[in-house]
Amino acid sequence: MLIEENTFGGEEAAITAYSPGRLEINGQVYTEAVILKENTIEHPAKATPTEMTAEDFFQTASNSHPEVILVGTGEKQIFLHPKIAAALAAKGIGLESMSTAAACRTFMILQSEGRKVWAWLWP
Repeated sequence: MLIEENTFGGEEAAITAYSPGRLEINGQVYTEAVILKENTIEHPAKATPTEMTAEDFFQTASNSHPEVILVGTGEKQIFLHPKIAAALAAKGIGLESMSTAAACRTFMILQSEGRKVWAWLWP
């Protein structure tokens, strides 16, 4: 269930700053978890990354899918259940979980390379 959706007028979402408990995307500050996909930002229905299931990633997916989904799990890396990665891999989607700081950096690098990347980020 999506709580809110913002679009950026067709421009890509750019992570402009990160610090523990705080994300800045296109100059707007977020203190709650966000989903970045295509040119939208949404809030996930799950409170923590450990609650995620493969279905959560597919619920927000439109007809198009990303090459990779990054999950920023906060200050420390938390691994998601291997069944989630397997379900996504079956659809040709890579899944990586890492600290949110690392996910922010990786998101911007992959996006700059023209890769189709989505991110679930917990500050």
